Parts: sequence; structure tokens; C-alpha cells
Amino acid sequence: MSATTAERVIYAAKSRKWNSTQNPKFPTEFPDEHAANLEWIRKAEEEAARQHLQHVQAEILKSQTRNSSTGDARAKKESGTRKWIMIGVIGVLVALRAWQRYKQHIIE
Repeated sequence: MSATTAERVIYAAKSRKWNSTQNPKFPTEFPDEHAANLEWIRKAEEEAARQHLQHVQAEILKSQTRNSSTGDARAKKESGTRKWIMIGVIGVLVALRAWQRYKQHIIE
């Protein structure tokens, strides 16, 4: 039992992308539907690209916001780390000098 022409048009409209891109007879048998399908495919791809671009821009904005807030904290942390390293180095030097003086007084 084969489909009537009206049923074939309905089936053709329901499977737009497959018919217009995969079926070699579709453009010749259904030229109007083929043109409409190609336009639909183009619009769908443009919308998908637009949504992807919006998603990427939102992610970039989030990461920039996150980096700017953590960048300030990171700078403070690094300056605090440097401060404690310098205090440690100075402490070691003071301790070494005190040890040298202690040794000199014991020897004399």
C-alpha cells in the first residue's frame, strides 16, 4: 500500500532535514518543500550559532568577573606571602648574627 501524493507531502514536511540533505530524489519530486526545508535548516543553524555565541559570551563574562575578584585576592595573598618570607629571612639572619656573637663571647 503506497502513500497518496498528499500523504507524501505531509511525510516530506515532517522529515525536513533528512529529506533535503540525504534523499537524492527529494529536490526533484518536492521542489517547494525542498526550498522551504533549506530555508528552515539555514534559520535553525543560525539560531543555534547565535545561542552558542551568547553562551560563550556569558561564560567569558563569568570568568572575567571571577578572575577580577580572585585577582585582587591573589595579589593580596602574594604580597602577604612575600612579607612573611622577608620576615623569615630577616629572622634567620638575626639568629645567625646572634649565634656568631654568642660563639665569640664563649671563645673569649
